[in-house]
Amino acid sequence: MRKTELLKILNKIAPLELADDWDNCGMQLDFGKTEIDKVFVAMELSGSVVEAAKQCGADMIITHHPIFLKSFAPVKLTAANVNHRNVFELIRSGIEVYSSHTCFDIAQGGNNDYLCGMLGIKDVEVIDYGLRVGRPAKPTTLAEFEKQVFEVLGKPAGFVASGDPDKKINKIALCTGGADDFWETALASGADVYLTGEMEHHKAILARQTDMAFIAAGHAGTEWIFVPNMAEQLKSLCKGQLEVISSTDHQVPYDRAY
Repeated sequence: MRKTELLKILNKIAPLELADDWDNCGMQLDFGKTEIDKVFVAMELSGSVVEAAKQCGADMIITHHPIFLKSFAPVKLTAANVNHRNVFELIRSGIEVYSSHTCFDIAQGGNNDYLCGMLGIKDVEVIDYGLRVGRPAKPTTLAEFEKQVFEVLGKPAGFVASGDPDKKINKIALCTGGADDFWETALASGADVYLTGEMEHHKAILARQTDMAFIAAGHAGTEWIFVPNMAEQLKSLCKGQLEVISSTDHQVPYDRAY
C-alpha cells in the first residue's frame, strides 16, 4: 500500500499529537519509500528483531519503543554502540522504522485499554495521561487478582506485588510500562490496587505505607501486548493491502529469575 496511507492509518490508531513532549514517536528511519508491502511489528529494536525483519523481507519495522528518545538523541553514531549498530544494519538493509510509544499508551484501544480487556476490567475511565481505572469482572481478592495478571501476561519475569493478599479488590487502576510516577494519582482515584510495569524502590516504599496495594508486572511484561494489539488493528484497517508479521520476541532482558 502507499506509505502515505499507512502513515495515516498509524496516526489514526495512535495520534502523534498525544505523545509526551520528551517522547519520539513517528518515523524513526525514513528512506523515502513510497510503497510498503510488508511490516514487522515488534516491541522495540534489537539485533534479533532487525535480523527477523530482514529474514521475512519487511519494508518497515513498527515498534512501541523509539530508537532514541528526544533527550537521548546521539550527536554522532558509532559502531562501538550496540544500538547504533542496529541502525547501521537497518540502513544497509533499507528497512524503515516507525515508533508508536506514549501516543499508543494513551490512545483509545492502545496498550492500557487492551490490558483492561485482557483482564475483563469493567466501567473503565481515563483519569490522567492514559491511566485507566475500572472494576474487576467479578469480586476478587488481591491474591486472586495477582494470579490472574500473572497468568494473563504470560508469567512475566520480574513480577512483584505488595499488599494484604486477602484484601478485597473493588477498584483497579492500571498503566502499562514504567508508570510508577502515577501511583499517587491511582491512590487518589480510590483504587484498591495499582497495576503497572515498574515501581522504583523509593516510590514503592511510599506506596506500601498507604491503603493501596500495587503490582509491578515488569516493563516488558506489561508492554509486549503492543505487538498483538498493533498487528490486529493494522490488519483490520489495512484490509489486506499490507502483510503484517508479528515478532515473537517479547524483549525481556533477563535470562533467569529466582
